[in-house]
Amino acid sequence: MLSEDIKKQLEKEFKELIDPVELVLHKDGSELSDEIEDLLKDISSISEKIHYRQSSLIECFDYPCIAVNTVEKDFGIRFMGKPDGGEFNPFIKTILMVSKNEYDLTERTVELIEELDRQVDIKIFITKGCGWCPPVMLKMFSFALVSDYINATAIDCYAFQDLALKYNVAAVPKVVINDKAEFVGLREENEILGHIFGAVG
Repeated sequence: MLSEDIKKQLEKEFKELIDPVELVLHKDGSELSDEIEDLLKDISSISEKIHYRQSSLIECFDYPCIAVNTVEKDFGIRFMGKPDGGEFNPFIKTILMVSKNEYDLTERTVELIEELDRQVDIKIFITKGCGWCPPVMLKMFSFALVSDYINATAIDCYAFQDLALKYNVAAVPKVVINDKAEFVGLREENEILGHIFGAVG
């Protein structure tokens, strides 16, 4: 599925991996599930530190759904859809981020997030051709990586049109927090924090 040029580039990037990463897929019997499985197997074949497996125990809003974990921990990072096209590079960056425990947040934001004591569910509605979707997705995944109380799920609007309609997605990236707070586009960390704490208050 992946070209040899892409595999060679990924080999270089995956040399930075530290902790082993699991790509866990909850399939639903669809053709899309099979395509996602083939892609994840291809990615995992490039590095001994990336492992692919199936599991029906992954909790998600709908399926097929991918969890990006370390062997020891499920960070609540989910991807619903096939991470190709414009979603491929941010998906690879997510693997690296989880493996290296490397997040894109300021120290002050991390301090505030560590005060959370209630569950936060973040949905990030994205499309493959959206230029602002990758940085927003990675920012939300960073929040999930830092806090055990935060789960963040990227949702491909075209693969899950019913969910996109349910949440009135007219523009992307759209972020919905605990089905209470929402915003569109890339926002400052302080504003995101305000939405998070407002949604659990």
